[in-house]
Amino acid sequence: MKKKGQYNRFIAKRKKDKKDKLLAEKAFPKKEFTEYWKKHSDDVCRAVYDAFLDVLATEKLFMISKGPYGRSQRQEIFKENVGKFCEYIPKKFTGAMLKEMMPDYAKVIFGVILNCDNMPLVDFAMSVNEKIGTKIILNNLHVTKRDREIVEYVRAHLNEMVVYEQVSHNPKYVHAAERIKKTMEAKRLLYHNIQDSTPDDYTTLFPLARKMKRHFVLHIGPTNSGKTYQAVQELMEADSGIYLAPLRLLAYEQYESMNNNGCPCSMITGEERILVPGSFHQSSTIEMMSIRDEWDMAIIDEAQMVADRQRGGSWTAAILGLRAKKIHVCASPDAEKLLTRMIKSCGDIMEVVHHERKTPLEMDEEASNFRFPEDVKKGDALIVFSRKDVHSVAAELQDSGLTCSIIYGSLPYDVRHREAGKFADGETDVVVATDAIGMGMNLPIRRVVFLETVKYDGIKERPLTVSEIKQIAGRAGRYGKYDVGYVTSYYDYDIIKYLVFYDAVPIGKAMINIPEEFLEKDGKISTILELWNQIPAADFYDKGDILEKITVAHALEDIKDDRELIRQFIRIPINIKNEEIYDVYKKFYRAVAEGRPVELEETMRKYDNSGISPKYKQALQILETSSAIYDFLYSFTRFFGDEEDLEPILETKRQISEKIFTILDMQKLSMKSCKCCGKKLKWSYQYSVCQECYRKGRS
Repeated sequence: MKKKGQYNRFIAKRKKDKKDKLLAEKAFPKKEFTEYWKKHSDDVCRAVYDAFLDVLATEKLFMISKGPYGRSQRQEIFKENVGKFCEYIPKKFTGAMLKEMMPDYAKVIFGVILNCDNMPLVDFAMSVNEKIGTKIILNNLHVTKRDREIVEYVRAHLNEMVVYEQVSHNPKYVHAAERIKKTMEAKRLLYHNIQDSTPDDYTTLFPLARKMKRHFVLHIGPTNSGKTYQAVQELMEADSGIYLAPLRLLAYEQYESMNNNGCPCSMITGEERILVPGSFHQSSTIEMMSIRDEWDMAIIDEAQMVADRQRGGSWTAAILGLRAKKIHVCASPDAEKLLTRMIKSCGDIMEVVHHERKTPLEMDEEASNFRFPEDVKKGDALIVFSRKDVHSVAAELQDSGLTCSIIYGSLPYDVRHREAGKFADGETDVVVATDAIGMGMNLPIRRVVFLETVKYDGIKERPLTVSEIKQIAGRAGRYGKYDVGYVTSYYDYDIIKYLVFYDAVPIGKAMINIPEEFLEKDGKISTILELWNQIPAADFYDKGDILEKITVAHALEDIKDDRELIRQFIRIPINIKNEEIYDVYKKFYRAVAEGRPVELEETMRKYDNSGISPKYKQALQILETSSAIYDFLYSFTRFFGDEEDLEPILETKRQISEKIFTILDMQKLSMKSCKCCGKKLKWSYQYSVCQECYRKGRS
């Protein structure tokens, strides 16, 4: 037994290490490291990337797979899953994966610093223990979030072929890699083919537009500044023109407005075509823009959407490739610099017109502690971010005696238009909506109330961005009806107050779509899309999110790899998250691929729910699904069917919309209720069972 006070070398070592670490932390030249990182971050990232490639070529390799009961487990790669590993690493690469596969990557950074030309950093690296030095550097990277830059760099430079190249040289997996050599060689050739076909200057992808000298008028301003209105007035005076909108609803509004003002205008969207005889004007969704058509004048609305990862490529294509002598581009202030760079890269003439808000925007200080539903007033727009919450909020307001219009993405556009009209005409007291209201809808809103400040973006729940808050809040205070627009929030009032008046960070990247001709290359459509995604974008561009399109291509290839047919089918808009709609989509593809007639009439009969009772609790959801399926049937028939079948589809769709009108006009939406006892619950209550039933164990 050791005597009290006896020397213990382990305790002494721990004390010494702790002391050395404290001294090293004080000695670490943070300012010099920050300056060095600004100038040489690429060198550091490149060193980590090269070291990671060495790991792939020399070490044991593992991938995460699902084990029994759905648990994640590490599994060493083997013959059958080498190909899967090569796909898995570039797609799923994260900071956690880097640390797991390369625990000592900070040593690589320490080595770079030791050999750099920054003397304070070199002196630090030479004066401290390597283990302590790497910990300090790693901690600094984590605190300043520079470790994310390293992860992004490695992810951007990895692709399936790079991973395979390293694995095939790994002595542990040479024979396993041999099994997929031919497949990978074919992919490599296709990758280089696509890479060689992709120009450094994306404007050359639109040669017809490059033959023109286009005149751009860039309208920059916040919401409610009248920028789109001025452009539309000039459009109606032109001999021919096209209005390109982000939503069907906005395309319909401009179609209706131009026709009402004596300017014959047709409407063409992905789901509907209304051709007006003698019209030389067209109102369309942005995706319907054709680079073959030529116009005297055009309007590209909500052009800040160039940065949207799902749809931004359509705005980029319009700006680079639209053939019109004069083009009005309407956008928010955060997009001005990027749009200016894009237009200048085309060599076109440009002028910028700045617009100011017509009415001031203020926080409603009297409602800083907003109570629901007590503080709701006539003229309010209440904002939530899901269909379920729209229904719950509206039902609770209806129960308290207020009439509501509701607006969200899955409602048919003609229903949204009518609901907006009811609010505009004063038939309803308030409007309950998702962020769909922030996109160009000009409603007489007195006050915007954020009932939620977090939204699910398809990947994860996240706080609203500055741009989203400004876009939605800006809808308050319609010019000509209100002198001031007000904003308040149910949660996070101080954060909303700060961000509403905060200058949004300028948009840095415009998304680009894969050129149509690339899909005609020799290879599976899904493979072409995946390889396109792996090629780094040039300049101020980035690849849009085409994962959904890749998923659809894989699903269709599993049925039958008819490449020409798949090229046509993936142009049809489809919501793959709704299994019922997706099943109809795949069923029709199977029939066409196998040369069988599609069951159009049977499908129309099955989903003609226009006769459903308005009192049925699930009626609205059933009708929304039916309307979406009829949208698909219309698009399919336009591509593959007989034109005479289009009118019956549209007529049934109108009847479905009429039934939805009937349900919404009743003002009797169902409140959220306990699934056990049926007790009414508040819209913001997080659970499906009330407290009483939970305590009694009924759940």
